[in-house]
Amino acid sequence: ARVCITEAAIDAMSLAAIENLRPDTLYVSSGGGWSPATAAAIGTYAACADRHLVAATDRNRQGHVYADCIRAITAAGACGFERIEPHTEDWNEDLRAAVKTAGTGQRKTGEGR
Repeated sequence: ARVCITEAAIDAMSLAAIENLRPDTLYVSSGGGWSPATAAAIGTYAACADRHLVAATDRNRQGHVYADCIRAITAAGACGFERIEPHTEDWNEDLRAAVKTAGTGQRKTGEGR
């Protein structure tokens, strides 16, 4: 199973929408913070060799710090690791941009009136 870890719940939901809710993926959030319980939960997932953890954190300093923490936990575990970043600062902003782009390019003149 693939586990995508974001910082906020809205980003987990936005990434799921961007990826069309991949059936092989669990979308989770750290709730915007980091605690020993967060590290322990990620460590539980990282201990399974059949898992692939994805640090899907924000494209900013804090997101990079969280991604490094996730990378360190997976290095001690048995799972795979990957880092993905949104094109903008966060996944919700990426989703809003995608919806806006799709909305402007889909309608022909005179349609929808």
